[in-house]
Amino acid sequence: MKKAFLVIAMVLGFSQAHAYTAPAWACNLNFKGTASGVKVILGNYEYNGKGTLACMSPTGQTAEYPVTVTMKAKPFSPQIALGKMELTGQAAEIALFDSNPESILGTYYVAQAQGAILGGVGLITATRIDLPTIALKVSFQFAKGFGVNLGVNRMEIALDQDRN
Repeated sequence: MKKAFLVIAMVLGFSQAHAYTAPAWACNLNFKGTASGVKVILGNYEYNGKGTLACMSPTGQTAEYPVTVTMKAKPFSPQIALGKMELTGQAAEIALFDSNPESILGTYYVAQAQGAILGGVGLITATRIDLPTIALKVSFQFAKGFGVNLGVNRMEIALDQDRN
């Protein structure tokens, strides 16, 4: 029994020390942009938007960055999309095992679905693994316009050089 408590204490001690030197960052990304194109496995469909990434660590540190959000599928990829939609949304993001909130920036692999006839909604789930960092993102959007988009894609979140 003493050995079990000792092992638990050691694990908790090491994990708390690791958490202090490398906090997880929780971030909120608000964004607005336009998606357009025609694609049924083959074709072109892309999204270009701008937003603000606001982050907070468990220790209370905060950071805010103006960002661009782009998605452009390869000409041949698993996606069915057509139309033109203006997407406005919020995303919750978490970066694990990194002491820098900028680790949320970069390339993500996403599964997404959006649809609109005048108005509609969308959902994106995304992951980024760049060891030792793991970033996860879930996004909900409101869509305006006409279109549908369902597929797997790559998304790039980068600092907006025009607003820096």
